[in-house]
Amino acid sequence: MVERRRLARNVLANVLQTLVGAGLLFALYRYINTTLGVEKLGVWSVVLATVSASRLADLGLSAGVTRFVARNRARGELDRAGQVVDTATLTLMASVGAVLPLLYPLFARLLPHLFDAAYLAQALEILPYALVSLWLTIVAAVFQGGLDGCQRMDLRAGLVVAGQALLLALAFSLVPRHGLVGLAWAQIGQGLFLAVAGRLLLCRTLPALPRLPRCWRRGVLREMLSYGANVQAATLLMLLFDPVAKALMARFGGPAAAGYFEMANQVVLKARAVIVTANQAVVPHVATLAESEPARVVHMYRENMHVLAFVALPVFALLIAWAGGFSWMLVGTYRPELVFLLGLLAVAWAGNIFAGPAYFTNMGTGHVGWNTLAHVIMGALNAALGWLLGSRYGANGVAFAYAIALVAGSGMLIAVFQRRYGLGWCGGFAREHLGLAVACAAVVAFGWIEPLRPSTSEPSTLAVGLLLPPLVLGMTAWFHPMRRQLLGWLMVREANT
Repeated sequence: MVERRRLARNVLANVLQTLVGAGLLFALYRYINTTLGVEKLGVWSVVLATVSASRLADLGLSAGVTRFVARNRARGELDRAGQVVDTATLTLMASVGAVLPLLYPLFARLLPHLFDAAYLAQALEILPYALVSLWLTIVAAVFQGGLDGCQRMDLRAGLVVAGQALLLALAFSLVPRHGLVGLAWAQIGQGLFLAVAGRLLLCRTLPALPRLPRCWRRGVLREMLSYGANVQAATLLMLLFDPVAKALMARFGGPAAAGYFEMANQVVLKARAVIVTANQAVVPHVATLAESEPARVVHMYRENMHVLAFVALPVFALLIAWAGGFSWMLVGTYRPELVFLLGLLAVAWAGNIFAGPAYFTNMGTGHVGWNTLAHVIMGALNAALGWLLGSRYGANGVAFAYAIALVAGSGMLIAVFQRRYGLGWCGGFAREHLGLAVACAAVVAFGWIEPLRPSTSEPSTLAVGLLLPPLVLGMTAWFHPMRRQLLGWLMVREANT
């Protein structure tokens, strides 16, 4: 029961972090749009996506910290857990710090193929700042992974939200005077805060960890690298996904198209993250179960999928129905290209989200090879189809390629996982979700036929567009048997708290 309460606390912390973080991010995007313009937002997002290739120097270590810290704590090996954190920290500080200066000339030669002269100078100006920010972010990710491994995701959530609030405050202060460079400085400040504060929080949570990293162990590194090889391969292949899509957007649609894609994708990803971060709390929990009660892993997967369908389907349906409202929030008006991207990406990520339980269960049990194969499919399809469709249909072709690749890789991961555990195609779903799926389809159709236009619609039309979708979805969810199951579980949890 203690483990279940801890898992519930971590899920709640992840959800709250995502909700607050989404609000802060939208405020930042709105400020950049009104202060600098959507084109400069596009330049910023493409440069950040380009330098993310430097994550190859991560060696898969930051992703492995969560699993190894959780496993060693479950075995009572607290000193070993501290060695995991320090070994990853020192290795990444050195390897990433050595690789970044070597990659700078390569990125500087790549950017002229993505931007014309009007925006190229600005992209080159912020490039070195983006590399420094990435180095700090990778180091900080080790400490956040350590907090997750200690099952203190509430502390990690508070840390991340504080970092996002600091980024917004620094942007308000620096952007008016320094433009995009000011935004780059703000990101460096955020990364420094996350690294220092994250280390201090982890030292309090894991007393075996010294304040300054010094416990490097060759044996620990060897063990982590064997696990991180597949994780790092997945990272490599994902470089063919999001960054390539943004680069193709800039090439075939220009900086404005890249800016709209960035905004649309972030809106959908933040909605998705509200659900996925809750699933992410499963990784250290599954790592513990794999050591003590391996038979419960499949049972947890089934429960996870049932709850996920109940929560995710209405969230994405509402996102599509309110796409026009998000356009107004971000750019101050109804932009058809932004609304189109929001709808398309919402459908694609809705399909992807059901791969989350399989993905995170694989992370917890160590079967990460299938995750890597899913990234192979996504990356290869995105790059090949993105170039083909982008050259013929411009930015819309790139967006369709991105969506196709996302759904294909996700579908493969679900199919293989459920076959491996003898669940079949429908093993993770329940028939009672059919009525909810029909209601979600009706809401999506309504939102697509009568999109929200807050700046031009009549008040009565706007009210119907705002209130009818959540009313339909809310009534359907109220009569869904999963609502009663969740309510009963929460009541039991409160009685045992």
